[in-house]
Amino acid sequence: MFAANPRESIVSPSGSVFPQDTRAAFDRAAGEWLAWQRTPWARVYYALVQHTLATLLPTPGHYIDVLDVGGGNGVDSLPLLGAGHRVTVLDCSSVLLSESVAAAERDEPGRARLRIEQHDLDERRPLPLPPDSTGWDLVLCHNVLHYRDHPAELIGRLVDATRPGGTLSLIAPNPAMDVLAAAVRDRDPVQGVTMLEAPTRRSATVGQVMNRLERSDIEAAVRAAGAVVTDRFGLRTVVDLVSDDDLKHDPEWLSRTMELELALYRRDPYRDVARFWQLVCHR
Repeated sequence: MFAANPRESIVSPSGSVFPQDTRAAFDRAAGEWLAWQRTPWARVYYALVQHTLATLLPTPGHYIDVLDVGGGNGVDSLPLLGAGHRVTVLDCSSVLLSESVAAAERDEPGRARLRIEQHDLDERRPLPLPPDSTGWDLVLCHNVLHYRDHPAELIGRLVDATRPGGTLSLIAPNPAMDVLAAAVRDRDPVQGVTMLEAPTRRSATVGQVMNRLERSDIEAAVRAAGAVVTDRFGLRTVVDLVSDDDLKHDPEWLSRTMELELALYRRDPYRDVARFWQLVCHR
């Protein structure tokens, strides 16, 4: 739901995520979230997400059912409406869900293919399925897992909701970038050392504690749930290491940096240290 701002997090003193009022926190932070989406680093993130999602879609003229779990205002999934696909956005925040409806209504033809559902993942009930179907063709769970004390439990439900042969996309902040950004961008090597072992950090945008999730651990949970990881991406390898935020607002610099990000996002070793890891999985 909430992607990390280059300067948005601090180390939490807690060793694990304590019970939090997630719905209230995201409702309160909706304004900050919408403002974050307009930043240059957010635009880089969303452009990379759309680039990876484009590789998962069927050929033009074939339409699929998409479930966006913790999708907030639908910024990752609503572009799929424009291609004719059917999108359902689940989120705990009624404020952000209303924003997804408003965005879809600005594109009136797509609004008919959008469904929203307020859904509290803490209830641990099965995720909804499309009508008359065994599962979703494409399930997105972007920037949600790190807010869960037991991400493997949610991964099980995500795989169950994906139809056999369907695709699951997972995104979470990469712990490696926490260390590099502290030392390089923020010029704070002491914080970098602290981040090496810190199990959690706190989002300054929403005030929520987030688990730091290693990609390899999530891959193991995906396999245990009965799915296969077929691709790995790294999102935002370069822009998060640049300390000059004013430079990021320069359109020419941002365009060239985006070209570099696209050249790096599926290459080793760059994808291993990017701000976010993304896993593409098939059931």
